[in-house]
Amino acid sequence: MTRAAVRRALAPSEGIHAAKEAYIGYTVRAEGRLDPEALTAAFEAVYRAYPHLSARVEFTGEGAVLTESDARPEIRFADGDPARPLAGLDVDQSRSLSALNVVRDGDEASVCLAIQHSVADAHHATALLSALWSCYTDVVEGVPLDLGRHPYPRSLEDLLAERGIHASAPVPPMVPPASRPDPVVRHVVQLRLTEAETTALANLGHREKVTINGLVSGAVLLAEAELRDMPLTDLVYRYSVNLRSRLTPPVGATEGTNVLGGVGFEVTDGIAHDAVAIGRAIGEQLRAGLADGSVQRSILDMFARPAAAKPWDPKLALAVVSIMNWGVAPPLRTPDGLRLTNLHSASRMRETIALGGYVLSSFGGRVGLDLGWPEGDPSLPDRVESLRERLARLTRDL
Repeated sequence: MTRAAVRRALAPSEGIHAAKEAYIGYTVRAEGRLDPEALTAAFEAVYRAYPHLSARVEFTGEGAVLTESDARPEIRFADGDPARPLAGLDVDQSRSLSALNVVRDGDEASVCLAIQHSVADAHHATALLSALWSCYTDVVEGVPLDLGRHPYPRSLEDLLAERGIHASAPVPPMVPPASRPDPVVRHVVQLRLTEAETTALANLGHREKVTINGLVSGAVLLAEAELRDMPLTDLVYRYSVNLRSRLTPPVGATEGTNVLGGVGFEVTDGIAHDAVAIGRAIGEQLRAGLADGSVQRSILDMFARPAAAKPWDPKLALAVVSIMNWGVAPPLRTPDGLRLTNLHSASRMRETIALGGYVLSSFGGRVGLDLGWPEGDPSLPDRVESLRERLARLTRDL
């Protein structure tokens, strides 16, 4: 197939992000000597090897379509505040679905790989981030680059259908967005545990047979109930599940676009109001959902429900708590003289109602919890302190 022939309609699991023009920034903090020419060469090698990064999205009578673009992804270097990794970046999905933004302050910098969410979830994107830094290291060390050329990733719907998994009901066609609200940029605040605290949290999880995700989720729900002045049992917790290793055969990191399940959880009256008990209940429900296939079908079934085509009810926002789980970041190689100290998120998307949410990740042996609220949200300081205290209770004296 020639480059000019690449054109396909986005599936519902992809098109929902095109409607929001959603870009997620996968941001690393760097200390030391960063070579702009080498980083530019590395990014060019990656987007040539993974052509969906230089593709574009257009809306037609058939809905959102992924197609070739004549434009090259933007690569931008500027001095500024590394805590604002998307500052100055002008992304446009009608031109390109990725960009690289570097914000420098002396020997410190944020390097943000921004990718349109229709073509990559976090597990896909962090694999590309790993490829970027491997290429950068090779360029600096004089090693030839040979990434080959990868096919366009496939949608969740195609990958599941190939494995005999289908929605419980027909999926209605998606309606193109009626308006284009202003973009909301989130330069997140991150609450990051130390290595010792992360180890303590992992040890607690092993002892109690609860995952780190479950423990952090329990702490978040307790904090949100307090901050929102709501009964814990009224909250609706939504979180993502990477399905790649849970499908047969498994799916490679960059083989699919958004290979995720979406799970909803509510604390019932029979669950103790502590993070360990809540985390254990979350894990039990997840295992049951994976066993009966409902988690694997969850996104398909969400789009099959008539409610999926209706506008979002703002009243529901009062009860929803969401966490995107990026998991453990893959290794990121660097040459001598450069150190990557942290990984965190950033985002830019068009939203009528700007909601807050969390991103959970692990990098360098440390758990990080990103608070992705719109810039200037007055609740952030109290939210950070409440979470800090609740996570400290879990790791203290363990």
